[in-house]
Amino acid sequence: MKIDFVVPRYGPVGGAENAVSALARRVAERPGWEVNLHATCAHSSNTWANVDKAGSEKVKALSVHRHPVDSGRTEEWSVLDRRVQAGPSSIDTATQDLFFHHQGPVSTALARAVSASHADLVVFAPYLFWPTIAVAPMVLEKAVIVPAAHDEPFLRLSRVGEVLRGSRGLIYGSRAEQTMLHAIHPIAHLPSIVLGWGIEQPPADTSDIKTQLGLADKPYVICVGRIEHAKGILGLVDFWRNRRARVGSGHRLVLLGEPSISIEEDEDIVVVTGADDDVKWSLLQNADFLINPSAMESFSLVLFEAWAAGIPVLVNGYCATTREHVDEARGGLWYRSYLEFEVAVERLVSDRDLRLRLAANGQTFAEQSYGWRDIVDRFTSFCEQLV
Repeated sequence: MKIDFVVPRYGPVGGAENAVSALARRVAERPGWEVNLHATCAHSSNTWANVDKAGSEKVKALSVHRHPVDSGRTEEWSVLDRRVQAGPSSIDTATQDLFFHHQGPVSTALARAVSASHADLVVFAPYLFWPTIAVAPMVLEKAVIVPAAHDEPFLRLSRVGEVLRGSRGLIYGSRAEQTMLHAIHPIAHLPSIVLGWGIEQPPADTSDIKTQLGLADKPYVICVGRIEHAKGILGLVDFWRNRRARVGSGHRLVLLGEPSISIEEDEDIVVVTGADDDVKWSLLQNADFLINPSAMESFSLVLFEAWAAGIPVLVNGYCATTREHVDEARGGLWYRSYLEFEVAVERLVSDRDLRLRLAANGQTFAEQSYGWRDIVDRFTSFCEQLV
């Protein structure tokens, strides 16, 4: 079977693109499966500036094709974004098309390559960007959409509903994501699967990264992901400072990721940028626990990375997906207010046995539910049913 994957970026990136790319690499290793991945030359979703050289390469069995970006995120997008945020149901389709065009990344080379493909199925992820909204309709009869969606105004745009409804099938990261999308768009009748994403096993921690970064003098908790408003980072920083003022702090908060907002650092709040996977895994393995403050997640791979690294998690209880994972795994705690946050943090920092129990539960859950072999088996079976 021949499968194409389409993502806006490939390489040292996070989120859904990273998870889908990892799936593509593993499917390509299956005998009888020919897999191509199409992406732009961009890395940053803030600008979509071309970084990589256009062209094709083999990544083991996977053929990767990078296409140049014609236009990235423009100044006009900010105005359109405010209109969509204010009332998505009132936005006409022409304006929606402008919104996605000015958000980017627009790549006519990518569109030409995908529309000319002879693949049996074309998998697009995530729903939010131009390659899915504009290119998937060109091959809609064989398009499989991985929405990677969370509850946000963009999701309610009629163009999004049209693409989802017209697709050959849908792949969800969690039951919570599936339930949410079925409530917003009439797509429950379409073939679909709740797949999730496979979990990488961490390398042995032989480095002394925390010493090199000046973090060895006191224990720390960690937050991994994009440092931006939408991920709840400012709220987490406020909560951490309030907690320090109320009860003191024997722990440091480490924010690991690329910032699109400014964070005022001090001795208890440290921002680490430009980290590779080795640094990420080392910092996870040496943290007491992970905090994910985001209320908008479709899967939250970082929870499973934390469990794989042997630490428990604390999540925002307003995110149905992460709360569902934590409750099912019994691998952490969740909060819905500052006081609940303070109580949960105090329990975790003061009770090592609790941390160990929660981490062990999470690790078992991740290994049993999201091993790569099972994920690939279920994905390939779903594709065979669609074809």
